[in-house]
Amino acid sequence: MMEQDFNQLLNDFEPMMYHLLKKYHVRDGEGEFYQELAIVLWQASLTYQEEKMKFSTYVYSKMQFHLIDLFRKEERARNKIEAYQQHLRSDLNQSSQNDYDPTFVEKIKAILTDNEWLWFEGQILKGQTLVEIGNDHHVTANAIRHYKRKAVCKLRDAIRKER
Repeated sequence: MMEQDFNQLLNDFEPMMYHLLKKYHVRDGEGEFYQELAIVLWQASLTYQEEKMKFSTYVYSKMQFHLIDLFRKEERARNKIEAYQQHLRSDLNQSSQNDYDPTFVEKIKAILTDNEWLWFEGQILKGQTLVEIGNDHHVTANAIRHYKRKAVCKLRDAIRKER
């Protein structure tokens, strides 16, 4: 196929390409998906068999399935990254829990109330967010925030007394 013919084909099928991008809510600021669809159009023009179906139907289905394949590929990559980040976070939390002096942690536990200890253990030792701690113990994040404020005041006072 000559370049001039493909430019005409691209011009003719550009509305279909934009329709698919809009249909799947694709934000394509850099034009990557548009370029992928243009490549699919070019490949379809080379592999099209006239006796099987209309060219427009053939191109539409090829473009649609290619977009879906791209979405799946992106999702798999995103899931791998998230799993790796979760693995790193759990390793970091494990190592940070093991880095604390147990006698020091016991001294802190003796200073704090049970609720204040929930915050300290969750956020400082385990690296959880206030929301996660609250969910684990069936209280609101605001309650955990209140425990944190009280605990920080007590710990500050204890440090001042030790000096």
